[in-house]
Amino acid sequence: MPIKPRAKVERSNKPQRGYLSLVEPQFEIAAWCPDDQAKAAPEQVHFIVHWPAQLGKLPPLAIRFKSPDTLGFFIEELIKYRRTVWPDSEKVTGE
Repeated sequence: MPIKPRAKVERSNKPQRGYLSLVEPQFEIAAWCPDDQAKAAPEQVHFIVHWPAQLGKLPPLAIRFKSPDTLGFFIEELIKYRRTVWPDSEKVTGE
């Protein structure tokens, strides 16, 4: 049974024109702790996009996942789109 998000979701299986990108960003995924020393239990997962220097001084884009349902929904959606775009790729194994 798919996870249901709390927010409104818009989906499209219709291919769309992509954005022109000459460089690829770097991605970081981190468990976020509420204290500066990271001794407390993590409370969120952060997906951070670091833009390449060629694009200028852009601040990183951070997506914060504050619940397992929200992160699970995001993962399920990415897997669905992965299957649509690359149907012959090796399956992803989960938990």
